[in-house]
Amino acid sequence: MNAELKDFFSAIGKAKKEKEDEVRSLVGEIDIDSMFSQVKVSIEEDNKKKEEQKKQIAALESWLYTEVVVKEEEEEITEESTPIVVPHEEIEEEVEEEVEEEIEEEIEEEVEVEEEVVVEVEDDSTVDQALKILETIKSKEEIRENVSDPEIIKIRRELEYLKNLVNAQGGGGEVRLEFLDDVDRDSIKVDGKVLSYQASTGKFIGVTNSGEGGGGGLSNAETISTGVKITGDLVVTGEVLASTEAPIVTTTTSTSQTALDTFAHSTYASAVYNIQATSGSDVHLTTINLIHDGSNAYITEFATLKIGSLLASYSADISGLNLRILATPASTNSTVFTLKRTLIRGSGNTDEVTTTSTTETTIDEFSTSSGSSAVYIVQAKQGSNVHTSKIHLVHDGTTVSMTEFAKVKTDSSLGTFDADISGSNVRLRATSTSATSTTYNVNRTLL
Repeated sequence: MNAELKDFFSAIGKAKKEKEDEVRSLVGEIDIDSMFSQVKVSIEEDNKKKEEQKKQIAALESWLYTEVVVKEEEEEITEESTPIVVPHEEIEEEVEEEVEEEIEEEIEEEVEVEEEVVVEVEDDSTVDQALKILETIKSKEEIRENVSDPEIIKIRRELEYLKNLVNAQGGGGEVRLEFLDDVDRDSIKVDGKVLSYQASTGKFIGVTNSGEGGGGGLSNAETISTGVKITGDLVVTGEVLASTEAPIVTTTTSTSQTALDTFAHSTYASAVYNIQATSGSDVHLTTINLIHDGSNAYITEFATLKIGSLLASYSADISGLNLRILATPASTNSTVFTLKRTLIRGSGNTDEVTTTSTTETTIDEFSTSSGSSAVYIVQAKQGSNVHTSKIHLVHDGTTVSMTEFAKVKTDSSLGTFDADISGSNVRLRATSTSATSTTYNVNRTLL
């Protein structure tokens, strides 16, 4: 009986050993304590990662200035230790099966914990809220970039104004001229005063606005009714814009004599007019030289051009203190007269030349480099007698050629004219017909 029982337990031991070998071949050597220790470490690492993610999310929420209430359910992982009871040899096979089942359950729990952590991080509602807030901010930024929004346009204009104001002030400093250190406040805050630098005091002072205020001016300037006449060189820095006298326009539908222009005969001894008359498609253009002796007026008409018929005839007279240029239209059709004039003073010009001999005298000159041709209107006056001519002049730097025409005079001719080159200047010269005092006034246009 003992032999049979021995064989029975021997068979059980052999089967147990075979089972152990089979388990080892499948899962290898299993250290229960080591396995639980690894599971615990893994859980702790996952918890640390989770806490770190919470801190990052909280920081993101703080940066977005958004209060987000996070409700998070924390699951406590409770470790329960299961005591292992060492069974009697007769139930060893059952213990082995229970141990294997417990190992498999622990492995499954570890996998479930890892999956659970991953799912919680991925489905975290706080992250979703943060992303939604970012999308909202992006949308608001896009709205602010809408340049057609009136509010945005108003804000940008105000910012631009402030920027220009700061730039104009140069970042700060005095904004009133009178308070600057190099300005004499007492002398500049007076009506009619202008700023002028005074070297002796090293300050800007106020001086009377007389045209020469402290720094020089037009010392040889003469103001006349048609502008300013300057003797000598005029040096201009910058652009010069021409300002010419407006044309004189008269319209009539009568054949009666009409005054087209008047001027004071005591101031001007002669004039040159360019007159255009138009009626429908007809055009009549002519040039008139006019002189007077204080009692009578004389004209000569020349260089006449026309399309169609002559539209008017011209004359001049003295009425009271004025000299008048007159037109008599050829028909009652509407006729428009447009005039441009050049007036020459009787005397008093700073550049006039007076001679009391019959010796040839230079009455005007200009540099050969200033122009290759010139148009002159020359007036000679002797007492009440007046003589006016028009002269065209050209030169090649060595030789001068000229022609005189459109002469008009109240009595006899007062002189003859010639031109030459002296050094680097072209000279217009006059020879008086008598030794009686004769005054020459010249109007020159260089081309």
